[in-house]
Amino acid sequence: MPAVKISALFQDIEHWENFAAHFFNYKVCGDLPGIFGRDEKLDLEGIWHIHLATTLNVQSLWAKHRDQYYRTTRLNDPDNDYWLLYAYDNYRDEYLLLTILGPDAHSRQEWGSYLRNIHTQIVEPWVVGSVVYPDIDD
Repeated sequence: MPAVKISALFQDIEHWENFAAHFFNYKVCGDLPGIFGRDEKLDLEGIWHIHLATTLNVQSLWAKHRDQYYRTTRLNDPDNDYWLLYAYDNYRDEYLLLTILGPDAHSRQEWGSYLRNIHTQIVEPWVVGSVVYPDIDD
C-alpha cells in the first residue's frame, strides 16, 4: 500500500490536514474529491500537480465532467488557477505532499524558480533518502 508523507512546507498551508486527507483518500482509496481536477506530471523529475477547485463555482463546473482530465481552470482565469503539488517516489511507492501553488499556477515566470527550489531543496533529498518526512497519520 502506498504511503503519504507530509513535508514541513505543506504543513504551513491553512487547513493542510483537510487537503492531506483528500489526497490520501484519492491516491490510496481511489476516491476522487470534488475539489481535485487533472492530475499531471510536471517537467521537473518526480513532481506532479493536481488542479484544485478553490471556489464552489469551479467545483460545480467540474462536477459536470465525468473525466478527471477535463477538470481544469481556464488559462485566462488566473484567480482560480491553483495546484496541489506533490512528489512521487516509484521505488518506495511513497507520495510527498509539497505545497499549494497559486493563484496563476500555470505562470512559469512567477513560479518557475520556486518550483526549482522545491525540487532541489525538498524532493531530491527525499528521493535519495537523506531527508525523511512523517506519514500522514504520524
